[in-house]
Formats: sequence, structure tokens, C-alpha cells
Amino acid sequence: MTSKLEVHPSARDLRFDSLRGLFLVCMTINHLPTEMRNATDQSLGVFSAAEGFVFLSGLIAGWVYTRKFRQFGAGGLWSSSENRANSIYRWHVGSLLAAFACVQLTEHFLGFCSPAVPRLFFEHPLESLGLGVSLLYQPGLLDLLPMYCVFVMLLPMVISALESGRRGLVLGLSGAVWLATQWAPPVDGAPLYPINTGSFNLFAWQFLFIVGVTIGHARISGLQQALRPNRWVVAGAAALSVYGFGLHHYQWPHPWPEHAFGILLNKPALGLFRMADFGCVAYLVAIFGARFPKALVWRPLAFLGQNSLAVVAAQSVTVMALMQFNSLFDTGLSRTLTAAVVIGILFVVAGARQAVVSRGRSGAAPIGTRQPAARRLIRPDDARAA
Repeated sequence: MTSKLEVHPSARDLRFDSLRGLFLVCMTINHLPTEMRNATDQSLGVFSAAEGFVFLSGLIAGWVYTRKFRQFGAGGLWSSSENRANSIYRWHVGSLLAAFACVQLTEHFLGFCSPAVPRLFFEHPLESLGLGVSLLYQPGLLDLLPMYCVFVMLLPMVISALESGRRGLVLGLSGAVWLATQWAPPVDGAPLYPINTGSFNLFAWQFLFIVGVTIGHARISGLQQALRPNRWVVAGAAALSVYGFGLHHYQWPHPWPEHAFGILLNKPALGLFRMADFGCVAYLVAIFGARFPKALVWRPLAFLGQNSLAVVAAQSVTVMALMQFNSLFDTGLSRTLTAAVVIGILFVVAGARQAVVSRGRSGAAPIGTRQPAARRLIRPDDARAA
């Protein structure tokens, strides 16, 4: 049961920001060798926090950029998407340069290079920078923002199609590309070295993002599911979620051959069962969040979620810098303290970014006034929401 009433949410939904902040904390901890990973790494099933972050990023983008399309037309949507992609790219380049500087400074002052950092950084420094800036070298921890940058550039085409009523076509084409990656042979990256486009398969992960965009578009159009979902659908989602939880935490038996099972759980290509498990858990969380909205709101996490680009960049650089020093991870206590310090740094960076944004807004023209450079009305909050 749906409602076709047009809705125009004007404020951020703290539930989404809180969940995105939670995913950022989980991803940061998962990149560190700490016992805290037992509580953050695939804690609800056979999927990770990265799936949740990409899905929510798509949902918020669908919500925000649909409004931009309706306010400013196709040209305004394209301009907004281009500006957002440029911002993401700048954050990526900044984190790349900062991570590179950390590796070079460690080698210069301490005389060693850790195997935990990208090898190309110290083997061929200039080559690593050139390839990194051109997005052809995306080592671990530096491959999320480039993927997000590509996805944002898809928004004008996707939202235009959704606005013209071609939702089935959008989901069908996106899903077909995702399915095709499940059966495609894995790419051997060794002959391509040093070219490295990251651990995420863009042809697979685009489906998760576009599903999120579609739901965000439906949300602003008033096509939200009623608070009384079908009990059989809920029961099926709960059953699959419980099985995914048991499969990961208790090694419950599965009916598939080992080779097929590995494909179904594959993370780079978003395997079928991984995707289904995430979808079921997300559906149940959505129902819970609709009935008990305050239960999904925690302002410290929402604060991180509202500054996600800065937080993603900060965690990449900080983790890469600290992973060079094994002594920080010698004992359980040192590992926990190191992880806590990293999380604290994320809040410091988010606060610094928020202060810069607030200072910029104080000197800007009031919301709703015409901006001479762009020659159109803009909403500063919307411009940074996705």
C-alpha cells in the first residue's frame, strides 16, 4: 500500500545520518587488527558495513538530487552532480597525497617502509602519484571515494529515467549488469600491475547504489511503503536474516558446493546471497526505523554521517599511517586504545570540517537569494547532503 502524495522533506533525516555514521565507525574498526572487529565485521550476517554505506549514500542521493531535478531541471541536476563528483575527487586526491606523505616521512625519518602500506608508494613514488590522481591506482583504503565519484556521475541519467516513469527499466538494466558480473570470470590483476582500480567491482556495486537512488526517489515522491508491511514478506526476510547470521557466526550448513558458495558470498562482485542477506536486514531495519524512529538516532554518529567525505578520507589516511607501526598492535590493550584514538580523530576531523562549512555559510548570501555565478537558486544544505 502506497501513498502518491508529494512530499518535500526540508530537513536531514537523522536516522540516515546516524546509520551512515555507524557504518563509517564499523569500516574504520574493520581496517584495524583489533578485537573490536568481532562486534563490527559482518556482525549481522554475511555482509559488511560497506554495503550499508553505499546503499544509504544512494538513497540520500536519490532523495536530494530528485529535488534538484524538480527545482532546477536537467541542467541543474547535471551541474549539481558534477560539482559533487568534483568535491569527492578532491577529497580522494587529498587523502591520497596525505597517505603518500605519511609513507614517505616514515621512510625518511625512521628508515623503513612497512609492508602494510601500498608498495608502489615507496617503490615508484612519482608513478604512484600519477596513477593515483588519474584513478588508475587505488590501493586498499583508497578505493571507496573513486567508486562513489563514478556513481554520482550516473545520477542525471538515472534520476531523469525515474522521473519519466521508467523505474522498472532502471532497476532491470542495473540488476542485469550486476547479475552478469556474478558469472564473469575474475580478473587477474597481476599482469596489469601497477594499474589497480580497487577491490570494488563497479559493475556489481552500482546495483546497490542505484537501488538506493530508486528508493530515495520513491521517498520524496510519496511512494513509501506503508507501516503495515506484508507479514509473509517480513517472515521471509526474518528467516533469511537469521540464516545469514547463523551462517557467519555459527557456520551453519549450506546446500551449495563450496565453489558456488564462494561466488554467492563474494564481496567484490556482491554475491547473490550476500546481496539477499543485506536486502532482508535492511528491509527489517527500515520497518523498525519507521515504527520507532528515535531508536535509530544517535547524534554523535549522525554528526559523523553528516561529514562523511571528510571522515572517509581521514580514516583512510589515519589507518594507513598507524598500520606502519606494529608496536601499536602488540597487545589487546594497545590495539583497543589505538582503535579508540582513530575513532576520536574521526570526530575531530568532522568537527573541523563542520567549522569550516559553518564559517563559509556565515559569509554566504541567505538561502533563497540568487547566486550570481551559477545564475540559479541553490540550497546550501542540499548541496552537501548526499
